[in-house]
Amino acid sequence: MDKLFLFRRRPTINLLKRLMCTTQGGGNQSTNGASSIAPRYKPNEFQKFILVWTKKYKSKAEIPPQVSWDVIERSRSEARIKLSNYLILLTILASIFAVVSGKAAAKRGESVHQMNLDWHKQYEEDFKKKQESDKQ
Repeated sequence: MDKLFLFRRRPTINLLKRLMCTTQGGGNQSTNGASSIAPRYKPNEFQKFILVWTKKYKSKAEIPPQVSWDVIERSRSEARIKLSNYLILLTILASIFAVVSGKAAAKRGESVHQMNLDWHKQYEEDFKKKQESDKQ
């Protein structure tokens, strides 16, 4: 039973040792070394567009045939943030436009309540005309 208990704990102990261990050389690894170890990925056209839009590369022609997955993920995150910011700005502008146009309509005397009353009045008139034409 003790061996079984130790067997279950050993992988977590080894994992903790690996996480807490420092690398030799003070831990100053260059990012180029880390990116060369990272798996490479062939980006599709949409991912190339995102890489150019987030200014990772100047044009689609400059994008290498294989890019690290970290670069693609980081540019996707930046694009998502950029798009969210644009949508927030668009929402703010649309709401400002709605407020301004609503105030202008209120000055002209237009209101949703009045529009509803006019529609009902028109509907009743059409209904009465239809009834009169059916009687004849």
